Amino acid sequence: MQTKRIKCPSCGVVLDVQNSKNELVKQITCPKCKAVLQVKFPPQQEPLEAKTYYAPPKQPVADNGATHLAGSSYGATQLVTDTPKISTSAKLLYDGISYPLEEGQNIIGRKGNTSKATIQIATDDRYMSRQHCSINVTTLPDGTKKAVLSNYQNKNLTSIDGQPIETGDAIRLTDGNSISMGHTTITFKLS
Repeated sequence: MQTKRIKCPSCGVVLDVQNSKNELVKQITCPKCKAVLQVKFPPQQEPLEAKTYYAPPKQPVADNGATHLAGSSYGATQLVTDTPKISTSAKLLYDGISYPLEEGQNIIGRKGNTSKATIQIATDDRYMSRQHCSINVTTLPDGTKKAVLSNYQNKNLTSIDGQPIETGDAIRLTDGNSISMGHTTITFKLS
C-alpha cells in the first residue's frame, strides 16, 4: 500500500491519500471544500531477487555440410543475480587521504587552529580558505548519494573541472569531479 501526501489546490488543506488497490490514478473528494482531486501514484515495482537461469550445453548442429555448436558457451548452469547497484558513500580524495562526507552539510576548508570546517584538508595553500566551500549530501530514494557543492563565505576561487563557481551557484557533483580550491585540487568520489 502506498501513501501520498498532497495539498488541495483549492483550499490548501493537506491530505494523506492511501492507494490500497495499487491504482495509478485515484480520485478523491477534498473533505473541506468538496473539490474532486486526482492523485497519481508511481507504478509499484516488485523487489529484485536473485534469479537462476539454465543454459543448455552446446550441441552440434549440421548446416550445409558444416558442423557448428549451438547453445551457450559456458555449459550447465550459471547464476545471475539482479541486484541494484547502490552508491553507499561519498568522499573527497587529496594527497592519498580519504575524507568521508557525512549526510547533510559538510564545510570544506584548509586545516588550521581556527578552522571551523567539518572537513579540514591538510594543505599549506593560503589561497584555500579555512571555510572554503560547502558540500550538501543527501540520500535519494534508490539509495544513491547526491552531493551539491556551493561556495561558502570566502573570497578565494573555487572551480569544478576547471569551471569557476560563482557566489550563489549550486553544482551537483558527479563521480571523479576535480574540485580546485585556491591552488589545492581534490577529487570527489562515489563508491
